[in-house]
Amino acid sequence: MGNKPRSNNLHGQGDDLLCAEVPLPPDRCQRISVVESVESTPRRRRGPTCRSVSPCDDCVVLLDGIAHTTVPAGNATPLGCLVSPSLVFLRRFPANLAARLPVSASPVVMDPSLSSSPLRLSATPAGPGATLTTPKPTLVAAAGPGRQPTTTTTCLRAISPSPSPPTPVESFGFDALKETFSVDVAAADARPLDVPLAAPFTIASSRLVAVSNVAVRVELRSGAVGWGEAPVLPSVTAEDQPAALDAAGRACAALEDASAAPLGALLQDVASVLPGHAFASARAGVEMALIDAVANSIRIPLWRLFGGASDSVTTDITIPIVTPNEAAQLAAKYRGQGFQTLKLKVGKNLNSDIEVLKAIRLVHPDCSFILDANEGYTANQAIEVLDRLNEMGVTPVLFEQPVHRDDWDGLRDVSSVAMEKYKVAVAADESCRSLLDAQKIIQGNLAHVINIKLAKLGILGALEIIDAARKANISLMIGGMVETRIAMGFAGHLAAGLGCFSFVDLDTPLLLSEDPVYGGYEAFGPLYKFTNARGHGGFLHLDNDASK
Repeated sequence: MGNKPRSNNLHGQGDDLLCAEVPLPPDRCQRISVVESVESTPRRRRGPTCRSVSPCDDCVVLLDGIAHTTVPAGNATPLGCLVSPSLVFLRRFPANLAARLPVSASPVVMDPSLSSSPLRLSATPAGPGATLTTPKPTLVAAAGPGRQPTTTTTCLRAISPSPSPPTPVESFGFDALKETFSVDVAAADARPLDVPLAAPFTIASSRLVAVSNVAVRVELRSGAVGWGEAPVLPSVTAEDQPAALDAAGRACAALEDASAAPLGALLQDVASVLPGHAFASARAGVEMALIDAVANSIRIPLWRLFGGASDSVTTDITIPIVTPNEAAQLAAKYRGQGFQTLKLKVGKNLNSDIEVLKAIRLVHPDCSFILDANEGYTANQAIEVLDRLNEMGVTPVLFEQPVHRDDWDGLRDVSSVAMEKYKVAVAADESCRSLLDAQKIIQGNLAHVINIKLAKLGILGALEIIDAARKANISLMIGGMVETRIAMGFAGHLAAGLGCFSFVDLDTPLLLSEDPVYGGYEAFGPLYKFTNARGHGGFLHLDNDASK
């Protein structure tokens, strides 16, 4: 197989295509084809192969570096979208999006999960107004033990750089993928996900002895499968398990009935079937599964898709409402496991809460505290807790949802006193159930931190609020309901990829009596490490179904 560039005609109309072939190590597939396609119905096409990356119908892939343009006749300009340091998607866009194309590149190491021999692609940078008639990217196999570097030069079709300035890499990723990646769902369904807790989990507003959530599975026509989870906590999610199953099932049916469409369009379809806070948990579960399936199909981990800021997070761990003796035992256990931040559920009885704090301090004197009242206090009670803790020499790092979700004046009062008197930040959790709530909190200076929970906002809704908070310089916390490593893994990938969360509270899989999830992130005490496994990396075996 040669390295000569060629023009391919996928459907007989002589469209300009960008194609490169490169040899790969003998233990992998023998070529990667990089093609610009104008096919409007991807599911009907089986064009030049990209077997070593993904035998997909929906996209084509370029390794590393630079997204190139050609300028064919007509009113569309083919663009490339950099979605990770390792992958570039090429597709035809409307001409008015041409300004988003980056035109320069630097060598980037390929995602090692895609090849047994790490590769990098280097190219001659092209700036605005530059002329680059025959770029010659060089694919270099990285040297390893007993291996000599090898070089293969591949010529590409002539390229005309975009006249606009280079676009920062940060602007690409999930947003670009929503616009460019065509998704065709073959099957989708929702199933019960029941897991017992190791011990009852009591907070100010509810008590759980088992997880009764909903698992969502989405399969694309390419064969890629994604998993999502809709947690059920009626005091927060406004759904019980039967209602969540019904809601998720309706969204799954809509996906099965939908024609192939961009990922963003299908996510909007899900939102139209499951609108608002009442269906947020079910919506989040379906969104997770769909996004995970797409990430699986392109073989990229979610943390990279969401920005690649980090491949790990460090979580706190929660002590529910228990007796002082039980709290001390848990604190000692968690200290031994390396947890430095303890999230203490309070809000049911002020005096008991203080006794629990004293007991914990005896066995874990150097820990940091997060207090979570789950709406349990009045404003005066919340301020009294801070006063009494100050007398003990204890300053929490965060005070989460001290008052009822609709007590906006109380939230403002507690936030003001907590920061001005004790330098304690206050977080809005249950009070923030929509973008409108977030805007109210931001504009009214009602809290210092917003707690992002995917199950109360949905994925797209959460991303909107994250964007608004970052623009307003409001700190962020990532949390969850009582969930398995499916939902917690997705949230962790998002938090690691974005890298903008000051507080991480993703501990509830550690509170379950068993782990139903295969694969997924690796937990080392409070540290969650996300690998290069595609998607969030986790899957379930339910009803003897071994599908990944």
